[in-house]
Amino acid sequence: MGKLAIVRLNTEVKFTNRDAEKLRGFMGRAFQEDVLYHNHIDTFTFNYQSSKIYYKVLNGVLSIVGIEDGAESLIQNYEKIKEIDINGKNIAVESEITIKNYNLLIDDEKMYKYKFISPWFALNQENYRKYKEGSFDLNAQLRNNIIEFFKLNGVWADKKIEVAGDFKEILIVQKDTKVLGFIGEFSTNVKLPSYIGLGKRKSIGYGTIKEEI
Repeated sequence: MGKLAIVRLNTEVKFTNRDAEKLRGFMGRAFQEDVLYHNHIDTFTFNYQSSKIYYKVLNGVLSIVGIEDGAESLIQNYEKIKEIDINGKNIAVESEITIKNYNLLIDDEKMYKYKFISPWFALNQENYRKYKEGSFDLNAQLRNNIIEFFKLNGVWADKKIEVAGDFKEILIVQKDTKVLGFIGEFSTNVKLPSYIGLGKRKSIGYGTIKEEI
C-alpha cells in the first residue's frame, strides 16, 4: 500500500503554475539536508531517481505532494512551514495536510478516467521529431509514465496496462523558450491517486492528474 500526503500552504495570495518552481527553490534551501526536497546529492551531483516530492499550484494554492518516503517526510516537517519566500517576498502561510493511502491496481474489468489539470510534458528532443513526423504514440508514452510510477513505488506491473487518451497541444513559454505540452483526458485500467505527476518536469507541477468520478 502506498502513502500520499498533500500539504496546502494556505494564504490570501493566489498563485499561478509558474510559482511551483519558485516554491521548489525555497523548500530546497529550507530543507537542504534532505535530498527529497531538491534532488541534489551535493552542489554538483544531481539525484537522477524520480522525485518523490512534487511542487504544485492547486486551485491557486501553493501545494506540496509527497509519495512514500516523500509523504513521510512531509508528515514530519509540514508544521515547520510557517512562512515562505516567493519572489523576494516573505509570506505567512497556514500549512494544512491531507494523508491518503492507495493501492496500485491493474484492473481486469474496469477503466478509470483522469484529467490533466496541468500540462503534460511527454516529449524530449528525439521523440518530438517522431511526434511531428506522426510516428510517435502518445498513449504508449503515457503508459511508460505510469510504469515509471509503479517502479517509483517498488511495485511490479504484472499485467498489461491499457491507455486511451484524447490530448490537445499547448505551448508553454519557459525562460523565453516555447515547449510543447498536452492537456486532455485519458482512461486506463490502473487505479492511480489524484494529484500525482506524470511525464517530464513533474517535480515542478506539470503532468498533474485528477480522477474524474
